[in-house]
Amino acid sequence: MSLIIKILIVEDEDIAVKRLLKELEKLPIRFEVIGAVNSVQGFLDWMRTRQEADLIFMDIHLTDGLSFEIFKHVEVSIPVIFTTAYDEYALQAFKVKGLDYILKPIDPTELEKAINHYLASYKDYNRQNYMHQLLTLAREFKPDSYRSSFLVDFKRKMHLVDVSDVAFFYVKERGLFLRKKDQKEYVIEFFLDELEKQLDPTMFFRANRQYLVARSAIEEIEPYFTGRLLLKVHPEPPSPIIISKEKASEFKRWADY
Repeated sequence: MSLIIKILIVEDEDIAVKRLLKELEKLPIRFEVIGAVNSVQGFLDWMRTRQEADLIFMDIHLTDGLSFEIFKHVEVSIPVIFTTAYDEYALQAFKVKGLDYILKPIDPTELEKAINHYLASYKDYNRQNYMHQLLTLAREFKPDSYRSSFLVDFKRKMHLVDVSDVAFFYVKERGLFLRKKDQKEYVIEFFLDELEKQLDPTMFFRANRQYLVARSAIEEIEPYFTGRLLLKVHPEPPSPIIISKEKASEFKRWADY
């Protein structure tokens, strides 16, 4: 390892990247951030560049799925410190396997402990054993659960809506709406970014800033202007659901899962 720690950040929230950098700058270490990616695919693309990194900070939940999918596709021999909002109970597997993680929001003391552990252990670092630990974790780790239902208010009564009955969520006039496949619609008290993390990423796709769409509601996918995609879903959405050119490839990979 060089005297300057070369760090790669794998994180899908810009504010989380900024907070991590702010806390790292407070520590008595010399480091250089050589890159930041926000998805599983982004990391796989980065691996092909063969850039050298000494340490990776990696969020568990990324824009296109759980980061553990990475270890099922490529060998990652670089030490990883995971950052996550999952509660500690769900992360006992990390402790059993001796892998480092930090809960969000990042606590400066815990960050310093993880860095010190890395500095103390890198000389005796066994790449083959480490890769085995990561792959085993990828196969075994499961979050507590994804959200399965919503309790919604309607006409002075409460209704239970199963996630499997949801067609899409959408933002309108600073409110978030849930529309069912039977066309019934409810206002729910969430932010779309927050809700996205509570739903199974294999079953819901964040099409854009306005829409989060269920796989089961998609009927057709049409090429749109300038490399974009137009989703045809049922029931009819209040406005066209358009996926940007930049996100089209990610969507196609998700749709073909």
